[in-house]
Amino acid sequence: MFLLKSKYQVALILLFVTGTLFSQSQPARPGGAGNQEGPEQQNQGTSIKPDIRAWHLIDDFTFADTTAVDTLSNGYQVYNPIYQRSIANAHLGNLNTAYQSMILEDRETKYGNLFSNAFRVYLPDAKDLYFYNTKTPYVNLTYHFGGPKRRSEERIRVAYTQNVNKAWNVGAEYLLSSSVGQYQAQKADSETFRFFSSYDGVKYNFQAAFIYSKLKTYENGGLNRDKVDFEFQNLSPESVVVQFNSAERRITNRKLFFNHSLGIGNISVSKDDSIEVELPVSKIYHTFELEQDNMEYFIPDLPSYYTQDVLNPFYPNINSDTLQTMDSVRVNTMRNTFQIKFNEEANSLLKFGVRAYIVNDVSFYQFPKKPTNYDIVDGDYIPHYINTDTTLVTTALGGQIFKNLGKNFWWNAGVKIYFQGYRAGDSEITGKINSSFRIANDTAGFYGSGGIYLTTPELFETKYYSNHLQWDHNFGQKRTVRFKGGIRIPTKHLELSAEGRFMNNHIYWNFDGTPDQTDGVIQVYNARLTKLFNLGRFHSHNEVVYQHSSDQDIIPLPALALFNSTYYQNTLFKVLHFQLGFDFRYHTSYYAPFYMPATAQFTNQSIEKVGNYPWFDVFVNLQLKRARIYVKFDHVNQGYPNEPYYTTYNYPGNPRALKFGVSWNFYD
Repeated sequence: MFLLKSKYQVALILLFVTGTLFSQSQPARPGGAGNQEGPEQQNQGTSIKPDIRAWHLIDDFTFADTTAVDTLSNGYQVYNPIYQRSIANAHLGNLNTAYQSMILEDRETKYGNLFSNAFRVYLPDAKDLYFYNTKTPYVNLTYHFGGPKRRSEERIRVAYTQNVNKAWNVGAEYLLSSSVGQYQAQKADSETFRFFSSYDGVKYNFQAAFIYSKLKTYENGGLNRDKVDFEFQNLSPESVVVQFNSAERRITNRKLFFNHSLGIGNISVSKDDSIEVELPVSKIYHTFELEQDNMEYFIPDLPSYYTQDVLNPFYPNINSDTLQTMDSVRVNTMRNTFQIKFNEEANSLLKFGVRAYIVNDVSFYQFPKKPTNYDIVDGDYIPHYINTDTTLVTTALGGQIFKNLGKNFWWNAGVKIYFQGYRAGDSEITGKINSSFRIANDTAGFYGSGGIYLTTPELFETKYYSNHLQWDHNFGQKRTVRFKGGIRIPTKHLELSAEGRFMNNHIYWNFDGTPDQTDGVIQVYNARLTKLFNLGRFHSHNEVVYQHSSDQDIIPLPALALFNSTYYQNTLFKVLHFQLGFDFRYHTSYYAPFYMPATAQFTNQSIEKVGNYPWFDVFVNLQLKRARIYVKFDHVNQGYPNEPYYTTYNYPGNPRALKFGVSWNFYD
């Protein structure tokens, strides 16, 4: 732990000093980035008011969607990143470990990265990137700690960005996270570095980033049911016997992203205040993405798990090496996308924009192949490992019509057709609408989205070989129809939505860790209600999700999941804002998935239901100027009720623990 803490301290000190030096070297000066003050004010030494704008790219990186910089205390105590994306998750009980949302609508997957999808929140993608424009340098320091000390978890984030000039911004972010875990062989570490830059010119724009992520987790396989009864909650966490003490997963992910555009032509457009502005008639875009994804799974002392007293070994099969497991997978992907977009301002007749594009993917896969040669050493067979190399190329054409301007109604419709290579014959037809209108003294809006998707199974869904699992299938094309609609009333802090999916040839995972495919249609529906109640200084945020799956054996889902955060909010000494309250999570019981470490997949099981257990946390949030602080008591109700508290099948949740965090913003 000393080395780890030193690593944290070095990262914190270096980046903090860097940010301080940049801040001191860029005082308020004539011609500074975003400086709108006159020469006389500048000469008087008036400081620039902090101002930072943030956005991320949507619609295939062609539209900048502005977002607010996170500076509020609301929800700050929800420190676990998986619960920032979904209110209910099947997970292994520890930070940085595999997870899957219990709500089908919230599940995140990326085509071609099958074996790292369960860690998606810890491996940021290009679509997750945020870019900035600042008048002053901006630094954020964040630190989280949870006890007890010998089983502690720590997270530190340092982010820095500043403008070189009015149009060009650069920045970096470093995130370290480590958790020893409350149970045996549960330690998990993750590390992410991001360098990003953007240029927002009159004609030319670019956004660029390099992302490096590394994740290392011990895969203990959950409880050893041959040695632990169902009353594990009456034992100390460190005495609970698990399946593996030395199994380990390592994931390394590198991404290079560069998106740039050039405006063509000019058109004069009148804004609301009658000011004429010059905008390009169209834009051409080029996006380059390069990604390397490596996954390794190790069991260095395999014979120790196959002794005579082991009645039911975790892995019934050993396919090649009886001494150790050394499974590795590599996926390298290069993607080029060329687009042309005709802006809707230039279409005075039909009042909508048009976008067309072509995208080419080249993916290189490397994974184990069944060995054909062995050496005999002291009576043991040592295999000669051979890797299988496969390169897949796919090209697609697409187009979209859209309306992003206006005050009351926005929409888009698009189609994407894969016409060459591995995914030839796949297609996507999508659409979205959004609106805003007045109802009496309130503002409301309807929205909707939908799509029809034809998708060729991923390579690893059809064939794979490893030391414990292997399969070779000829799966058919997956077909999905999805639709969603809802209404939001911001003035009432109310949102209600419903989603439906029809899935044919759906691929799922059996309990033994192998994939399978349905031959019929599965229907899944959900309804979601989000509502904030305010009564004086008391506030209650509520989110409820109801789900129905037509085949719980294939797509098991809890019927009901809910989250409530209730707190009292006030201010002390006119400067210290605080929130004192509790969080509550609950989901009905269902056959929660079983996690298969060999492939990092959540598989179906029908042995035991998980759920119907309340999780209570109490917290206090503090905000003093630019600093946010929380203190939180996780799982405060441990033992009430005195029932097993699993986060997914065979994986217990953490017992109660005290945690705290601080986030501090610097603007100069």
